[in-house]
Amino acid sequence: MGERVKTGVVLFLLYTVLFAVSQLYQVVPGLSGLRIQAMLSVPYGLIFGRLGAIAAALGAAAGMALTGGSSNFIPIEFLGALLSAYLPFRIWQGMRSPREPYLCVEEQRTATMFFVLSVIGAVPMAVFPAVGGDLYQVVPFPASYPRIFLASLVCTVAGGFLVYSQAAPRMFRGAGEALWNRIRDNKGTTRSMAVAMLRIALTGGFLGLGLAFIFPNEFELIIVEYVMGIFAALLFILTAV
Repeated sequence: MGERVKTGVVLFLLYTVLFAVSQLYQVVPGLSGLRIQAMLSVPYGLIFGRLGAIAAALGAAAGMALTGGSSNFIPIEFLGALLSAYLPFRIWQGMRSPREPYLCVEEQRTATMFFVLSVIGAVPMAVFPAVGGDLYQVVPFPASYPRIFLASLVCTVAGGFLVYSQAAPRMFRGAGEALWNRIRDNKGTTRSMAVAMLRIALTGGFLGLGLAFIFPNEFELIIVEYVMGIFAALLFILTAV
């Protein structure tokens, strides 16, 4: 238990710092920073499971509070960070073979899987703040979602791959192997559930892009609010599955 707490604190502090740095440059003024912290989301989930997801969520909430962000967006950033790490972890748990205790990006199949998981990790990082910004009338969803999604995607794919390719070998086969074996998250996922999560996340994420390009940059677009609001609620429900 003590090792989990210590590891969680380190992960939390690192995520908080990157979130705060990210806020220095706003890709959507008043709503979203550069999303540099997204490079930690998928590695946190794949290596540390629920511990990593919770650390990311708390780090996002703390970072939002420390940088003077609106209190309305603290729970929004919390959920976005939580699911950005949690969904890739759960999907991988259901898609991996019994001979794969962890995701190795040294071969084409698993590198492709990491890319797909990184795309999924970018979706909640963009959906929650974009929906929140629309509901609180800060920035319309069509104006904010594509920019936040692109920033998140670059960081989860490129930044996430860089972090994971350096951290994973150390945790799985190197100096951190003993620690990882003691704190690893063995929560399982059925293959059918993993496929459902993958389809829901990808469909909703790209549907949001379609709506953003079809509709004008205006508030109170009922179709956009209902469709993306329901999708955000579905993502939230997946945390309890």
